[in-house]
Amino acid sequence: MAGEDNVLRTKILKEVNEDFHQGDKLNFAMDSEILLELVRCFEEEDEVIRELGSRAIIKVAGTEKGRIILIEDEIIPKIRDLFNDNVVKIRANAYNAMISISEFTFGIDSVISFNIIPVLVDKLNDEKNEDILILILTLLKILIEGDAAPLVIQGSEVLPRLNSHLKSGHFRIRELAALNLGSISYNSLGKEQTIDANSIPPLTEMLTDQVSDVRTASTRALASLAQQKEGKVQIYDLDKLNEIIALLYDKSD
Repeated sequence: MAGEDNVLRTKILKEVNEDFHQGDKLNFAMDSEILLELVRCFEEEDEVIRELGSRAIIKVAGTEKGRIILIEDEIIPKIRDLFNDNVVKIRANAYNAMISISEFTFGIDSVISFNIIPVLVDKLNDEKNEDILILILTLLKILIEGDAAPLVIQGSEVLPRLNSHLKSGHFRIRELAALNLGSISYNSLGKEQTIDANSIPPLTEMLTDQVSDVRTASTRALASLAQQKEGKVQIYDLDKLNEIIALLYDKSD
C-alpha cells in the first residue's frame, strides 16, 4: 500500500511542479495547505518525493510573497536541513531555494538570523561535490554582504577554508572563493582578518590564472586588501603590485 501511495504522491507532485510555472496557480498554492504539504515532503524516506517537494519550493522562493511566507513561517530551518541530504539534486534544490530567499535585504538578514553562515562554513569543508560547492560559495557571498555577517564570520573557520578553495581545480570555485574574500575584506575589520589569515599569497598566485574571471576576482580582492598598510606591504614584498595594476585594466573575456 505504501508503494502505491508514493506512486500517487509522485504523480501529484510532478503536476504541482508543472502548475507552479503558472503564476496564478503558484499564488493560489501559497494561500493553501499545499505549501505545508510540500515542506512535509522534506522528511519523507522516498528520495523522489523529497526531490519533487524541494524543487517546488524553489518556485515559491522565487516570488516576493513566497519568500516572505518561507521566512515568517520559519521554513528556512527545514530547507537548511536538506543541506545534509544524501541526494545531490535535493541538496542543490535546498541551496537554490536559499539563494532565491536571500536575493533581497530582508531575506539576507533573515537567513543569517537562522544561523546559516556557520553551517555553510562547515559545508565548505565537508561537501565534496563541486556543483554543490559552487552553490554554497554563491550563497555565502550573498550573505557575507549582509549587515550582520561580520559578527558571524568573526572567529569562524571561513577564511582558511576559502583559502583552500583558491587552489581548486574548478575555475568557478576559485573565482567564487576570491570573490568571497573580496566581500569579507570590504570593511577594515574584514581586511585585517583576511590579511591575518594569509590570504594574500594564494590570491597573488591567481593573478596568472588562465581564466580571466579568476584573475579579475583575485585582483579586486587584492586591491581591497592593499588599502591596509600591512596588505600593501605583503603585496609589495611578493613583487605583485605591477601585475595588479595591469590586471585592473585587463580586457580579456
